[in-house]
Amino acid sequence: MSPEIIQAVPLKNIELVPLLRKSINEESLAGLIQSIREVGLLYPPRLTPQGDKFLPADGYHRILAAMKLGWAEIPAIIEAKPLSEGEMIQRGFIANSQRVENSHLEKAEGIARLMVVTGWNASTVAEKLGLSNATVSRLLSLLELPEPIRERVHRGDIALSAACELARVEDGETQASLAGQVAAGKLSRDALAGSVKSQKRAASAPATTAPSRVTAKLGGGRTVSVVGDTLDLEGFIEMLEEVLTKARKARTQGIEVGTFAKMLRDQAG
Repeated sequence: MSPEIIQAVPLKNIELVPLLRKSINEESLAGLIQSIREVGLLYPPRLTPQGDKFLPADGYHRILAAMKLGWAEIPAIIEAKPLSEGEMIQRGFIANSQRVENSHLEKAEGIARLMVVTGWNASTVAEKLGLSNATVSRLLSLLELPEPIRERVHRGDIALSAACELARVEDGETQASLAGQVAAGKLSRDALAGSVKSQKRAASAPATTAPSRVTAKLGGGRTVSVVGDTLDLEGFIEMLEEVLTKARKARTQGIEVGTFAKMLRDQAG
């Protein structure tokens, strides 16, 4: 394996295209600039050819720091052949995981982009990046959150574990309310998980339907049954009162119970 060659590359020939990061941590960047100013650039960035330009395969922040320091060129390692977008995302993800930590949302978006440009499924991405399938699944669940909650996750206001629980909430208003409580420190992750589980159980519980037949057992082995399309308690009482009114009228007319029952059947028919 031939040794890698470091060469000076004009900064004007480098296009800074962030593949993973949504924003720049200004405090970290300031610390990097100070470090380079004092001890120099210890680790050259890696560049991949892109036409007559170069793209950073690794070292985005070091290149940005050099630009802010007013350098005209930067020592860099040039990849032997151009890298595909998928290869650049993969390398950047692994490199940043070993050094400056990307936010969970940046990782999620990087994984999703990697799946698009490579055609890999979540399991393959997990293998390529050295992550567990569960971690990839949890990160991808963040992309199901609405943008306002995503931003809170990106800023660190909402932890990954809580964000994953929020992604399970289907109702938008409830989700936003819970997210606000979590961000304000009023709702712990465990309390949130309990709330989500309760909502899931309530949503999956079979709906209670009104019965179509109600039978009341009376003393002496007697029963009274009321049948209807659907019955609630109010409807049940109304039907009993209607039958009772008719029965009292039949009694004043001297009608026997057998005849009265036949009259009710005839009316129902």
